[in-house]
Amino acid sequence: MKQEQKELIRSLRLQGWGYKRIAKELRLNRNQVQLYCKTHGLAGAGEFVKLNLPIWYEQNDRCIICGEKLDRKQRGRTKRFCSGKCRTKYYRAKKQEEEEAQWL
Repeated sequence: MKQEQKELIRSLRLQGWGYKRIAKELRLNRNQVQLYCKTHGLAGAGEFVKLNLPIWYEQNDRCIICGEKLDRKQRGRTKRFCSGKCRTKYYRAKKQEEEEAQWL
């Protein structure tokens, strides 16, 4: 499975799509899609995946942007991001949301 297919599976699952629909759209085997979702915390009903993903990332030491496994140290502040790129992406999105909320 290619990296772009993995990213598409992740984004479609977060939109609430099912395994069968994703497999048909990407021309993959349903079992491949299901296995990928199970190993990356995207298993279950699509709506629940969408709601529970931030909690799952926190409990399983994952980056809240890309889902990469974090290397947690015994001491110090806990990490939330795997890299500076993900951290920047998060804070830019957060700033944009605040600006949009300000105009409403």
